[in-house]
Amino acid sequence: MTADPRAKADRILDFLSTAGQVEYHGERVSQLEHALQAAHLARQDRGTDEEVIAALLHDIGHIWPVVGRQMTSVGVISHDAIGAQALTDLGFPHAVADIVIGHVAAKRYLVATDDDYAAQLSDASVESLRLQGGPMSPQELEDFTQSPNWQSKVRVRIWDDRAKTPEARVPGLESYRELLTSHLSP
Repeated sequence: MTADPRAKADRILDFLSTAGQVEYHGERVSQLEHALQAAHLARQDRGTDEEVIAALLHDIGHIWPVVGRQMTSVGVISHDAIGAQALTDLGFPHAVADIVIGHVAAKRYLVATDDDYAAQLSDASVESLRLQGGPMSPQELEDFTQSPNWQSKVRVRIWDDRAKTPEARVPGLESYRELLTSHLSP
C-alpha cells in the first residue's frame, strides 16, 4: 500500500472512530474507549512512541476486516497476529507490530511470573488466557525474555489491563494524529 502517511493516519483514525464503537469483549468499555485509555496510560508512564502507538492499536486485530475471522465469546482468535500484520501492511515500524503481536504472550508471561497479576485479571481476561494457552512454561518464559521488545510488550500488556474504566476522560483520537503520521512509511 503506497499512500501519504497523513492519509494513512486519517484512514486508521476514521476506522477506529467507527469500528471501535463495538463493545470490548466482556468489558464495560468499547474497543475505542479501551484503545484510548491504553494509549493515555502509555503517555502518562512516558512510554516510547512505539509503545504509545502499540498501546493505541494493540487490539485492532479484533475489529480489522479479515476474511475467515474466527470469533469466541472473548474476541477474535489470533487478534494479535491479525493486528500486527495490519500494522505492517499499513507501514508502521517493525517494533510497533512486534509489540502488538507480543501483548498476548506478555499476559501469559505475567501470569506465570506474578501471582498478584493473575489474581487481578477480569473474568474476560481469564477466559481469553485459557484460549491463548495459559501461563507460560519455563522454556517459553526463557524464550520470551530473550525476544526483542519483551519489556515493551509487558508494559503495553499492563496498560491494556488497566484500560477498562467506563466513562474515563482521556484525550481523543485526534491527539494521536501527528504521532501516527510521523511513524508511518510512505
